[in-house]
Amino acid sequence: MARRFRAGVALGTLAVTGYALLAPPAQAGPADRPEIEVDISAGLSGHVNLAGPGLIPVTVHGSPAVDVTDIDLRTVAVGDVAPARSESGAVISHVNDVDGDGADDLVVHVDKQQLAAEGELTPSTGALQLTASTGDGAGVGGTAPVQPEVSLEIKFAEGYQVRGGSEATLRSTTGESLDDVRAVLDRHDVSALIPFVEPAQTAGLATATSGAQARSAEPLPDLASWYTALLPAGTDVDAVLAELTALPEVVYAYPSPEPAPPPAEPTPDLSPQQGYLRPSDTHNGIDAELVRSDPRVRGAGIRVIDLEYNWNPFHEDLQLDWSSDIGQGRFVRIDTFGDDHGTAVFGEIVAKDNGYGVVGGVPDVEMYGISPVENLGTRTSWRPGPALAFVAALKDENGQPFVRPGDALILEQQTASPLGGSRYAPLEWIPSVFEANKVLTAMGANVVLTGGNGNTNTDDPMYTLNGVKWFDPAVQHSGSIFVGAGGSGLRAANPARSRLSFSNYGQRFDLQGWGQDIYTTGYCNVLCAELGNDHNRAYSRSFSGTSGAGPIVTNAVVAVQSYVMSVGLGPWTTAQINDLLRATGTPQTTNTHENIGPRPDLRAALRSIEVDAPTTELALNQRPARDGSYVNPTVTLTAQDGWGSGVDRIMYRLDGGPWRTYTEPFRVIGLGDHTLEYRSNDHNDNTEGTQSTTIVNRGRGE
Repeated sequence: MARRFRAGVALGTLAVTGYALLAPPAQAGPADRPEIEVDISAGLSGHVNLAGPGLIPVTVHGSPAVDVTDIDLRTVAVGDVAPARSESGAVISHVNDVDGDGADDLVVHVDKQQLAAEGELTPSTGALQLTASTGDGAGVGGTAPVQPEVSLEIKFAEGYQVRGGSEATLRSTTGESLDDVRAVLDRHDVSALIPFVEPAQTAGLATATSGAQARSAEPLPDLASWYTALLPAGTDVDAVLAELTALPEVVYAYPSPEPAPPPAEPTPDLSPQQGYLRPSDTHNGIDAELVRSDPRVRGAGIRVIDLEYNWNPFHEDLQLDWSSDIGQGRFVRIDTFGDDHGTAVFGEIVAKDNGYGVVGGVPDVEMYGISPVENLGTRTSWRPGPALAFVAALKDENGQPFVRPGDALILEQQTASPLGGSRYAPLEWIPSVFEANKVLTAMGANVVLTGGNGNTNTDDPMYTLNGVKWFDPAVQHSGSIFVGAGGSGLRAANPARSRLSFSNYGQRFDLQGWGQDIYTTGYCNVLCAELGNDHNRAYSRSFSGTSGAGPIVTNAVVAVQSYVMSVGLGPWTTAQINDLLRATGTPQTTNTHENIGPRPDLRAALRSIEVDAPTTELALNQRPARDGSYVNPTVTLTAQDGWGSGVDRIMYRLDGGPWRTYTEPFRVIGLGDHTLEYRSNDHNDNTEGTQSTTIVNRGRGE
């Protein structure tokens, strides 16, 4: 029987009763007219989902009348509700040009549950009122029009093979009746039923999934069975969820998740540039610099796809264009959170090795991005599950799957945990994301998931869905790599490889990367004035969070994949690469019961699998005579193994005699021609092809 999931178990609604967050139909009283009126907008397109917890972005649009950087964040309120704060107590906010008019805009994030509890957000709310003050005390205010609604994600049981692009065309391709489903949807006045996978993509996705299932030898989820349902704002969410989950046709039904803002850039420090790529023994890095000179580990021919709100492809150190966006107009970049976060992630991975700025860990990869924000015509909605299903179904110009075995995805998103507010959970807390990752990893993609900045333990019972410990790898596993944020070792308060206080943790976490002091592209907090405050020449020296750790681990994953594919051993599965990096990584320090895993040591990982035999050189202690002969010469043999596992031994034999292990220089004596053969092997038992030379000796034996 299909396993079902009630949203009440999954999302934990804290102090507010009911998933619709219903509150008495009250509105804030009239406010004094502010000295400075500003334009305000809320949500991604004014639509606000009343079901489930989460933060709503509210934007103050800059204008000639107000510079938003003058607004005192401590005074901002939406109705009587202050913006959400991070674990460190800072107001969660961003300043960027959201609407593209050339003026900075201020985005703050407000907790839906608090708005509902205060009566500021109800089914009848038409606008949210924001008030604030500038630093000199001038009042600022405005109202944001909103359209409350209820949005749910639904998965139909796969045996029904439910298909169709709307409620009207919904059908079971196996011939089963969907009358009971339609009755529930009609009874609750569903206004739209939107498939995760567009009808034109279902056949291609089925083919790709079938091939992946054959390779993985285990059943894979049917992503075409997922839908989003939109219902009126006054819907009794508890009732509709109860009715849906009681149907055998429905596996999952829960409130659609809300977008989580990327972490704001912290105060800069004087950390060394890109220490995270430097040697592990001296800089606590992953040792990418040592092997980056080898073209086989630079990522050539591998695609990396970043799930990201936005990025700046025109940065001088990226030199990309908008062909890097694979959303095809369905999944659209947004400026609500700016493009610095995505630009920083891109820079860690693919910044050009051009002698200026920074350099990416695998600079030869093909870099792409896709936004999790879907354009639904009248609205834009944060829909990471459909975005990942879209990637799985995407075809290239030759009609082949865009995602190929050995390619990588990095998921730079997080979602609300059962604790709400800014206590974020890993993105796989969303069931549709979990299933999409399971399909993508089975297709051969290496999926790296940033573990979230929520300071939560994913082993906590609150992370339980329908009796299943969601993040217990012994119970279920999507195949993706979970990344935590560790200390850079540059600050006394954060020892190298210690869990940083904001990072989620638990047994599901596989590897860690630096979560602070990351030097990369974007943000413009170093050399900004010297480079003319140019957006295309902006660099950061303090990118942070699990967002910063994820690309570091991705670099290690791609470097290993690049190498094994180059030498004919790959592509490897995500599990193979994960096992290697964990086995050869440098262990976590301090509070190891709060597991975030080891930090990759790329040199150690590659040395353990390298297939290059050593190269041996022969030297004689004298120059030859005019006829090329020698007089009882002394032979010295030396061998090198590059960055490999190291020379184990050098062997030689003279005139077809027994092979001997070389320990010290030796002489060739006796008149005549002598054939000397020699070779070396390394600690991985890679043996060099036998080399041979003829020595004509004119000396007599001694």
